[in-house]
Amino acid sequence: MTDVQPRIIKSLKSVAGRFLMILGLTVLLCLQSGCDKKAPSVDQKFVNTYTELLIVEQMYGKDSPTARIKRKVILDSAGYSRDQFLKKANAILDDRDMWVPFQKAVIDRLDTLIEQNKAAPARRRGED
Repeated sequence: MTDVQPRIIKSLKSVAGRFLMILGLTVLLCLQSGCDKKAPSVDQKFVNTYTELLIVEQMYGKDSPTARIKRKVILDSAGYSRDQFLKKANAILDDRDMWVPFQKAVIDRLDTLIEQNKAAPARRRGED
């Protein structure tokens, strides 16, 4: 299991980098259009589910049987059907006011997972 951790960290870093770029562009567009509204609240359960699905995609690809099985398990454990999840994701994608806070929450979640993963080897060695 230890040899999988560097792959996970590398995958998370590349995903986080892409989302930071997307977030930056989105924020610039929002600022340019004079976005003064308060951001809508973000569904943390959906953020966590989306983040887990991103990680699975990075680790196993989009079309592998392992990825399909893991996606099904993630969606089932979060209480979403595939259609429910896609409907909610599309609603967020279609609403710029929801997209920016959602992406920020996803990036925060990825950053948290990266930090936890960095700290894990130290805990195993007893270096808390």
